[in-house]
Amino acid sequence: MGNVRAFQRQLSLFIDRTLSPAAQSRRLAEVARRERDALIAAGRASPSYRWWVDGREGAPEDTVAPAGGGQIVYRFSSLGAVTAFALEFLIARSPPRSAAPINPKTGKTAHYRDGFYVGVNGRFIPASVFEPGAVPPGAEIVIGNTQPYSRKVDVQLVGHQSLTFSVPPGLFDAAAKAIAARYGDFVTVKRVYTMRFPGQYLLRAEQVTNKGRSRRRLGKPVESPALIITSRR
Repeated sequence: MGNVRAFQRQLSLFIDRTLSPAAQSRRLAEVARRERDALIAAGRASPSYRWWVDGREGAPEDTVAPAGGGQIVYRFSSLGAVTAFALEFLIARSPPRSAAPINPKTGKTAHYRDGFYVGVNGRFIPASVFEPGAVPPGAEIVIGNTQPYSRKVDVQLVGHQSLTFSVPPGLFDAAAKAIAARYGDFVTVKRVYTMRFPGQYLLRAEQVTNKGRSRRRLGKPVESPALIITSRR
């Protein structure tokens, strides 16, 4: 995983002053685009970016002022790289053999490591199909796990009774700290107690009696911890 600090880079050029102003601008634009593409190809910058030419967002690079006063600025989205790092951390720290019962529809056992999801601006997808380069700048990222026992893996408690897994407790807190330590200059990250997501497991419905009257209460979504990651402004 490339260090996100590589996304901050300044390039000083010495342009032949015998060239015409238009030729100087083309030369500056050519070098800027070449360096941009090289960073992306090397995996050191995201393919998702915004750019400014002399303070004008989205202007053609060739319209940059001639050497001496022109400036082309690319702002790459670091969120894709940060999200990929977070998923790698969470999966590596997850219990390798922890699994839910076999799904009667598919006949497959659902392993915890396979249950991570990513939410990008409210659109939730499995982590297995997440594409870092597709994350738009300024997005809100949510990462959690669809397994109904995700909170048990995280806190390893049921009431005051301890649970035993092959990994230490505090999975999501540990991930938040690792992200902040590595990328804290660029993003904010917090662990939330529970997150709603499509297809979330519901607890069984309850029969509630109040003042002699009985009614059936629909099951609540199971508590499920998550990370929320956003760019620093």
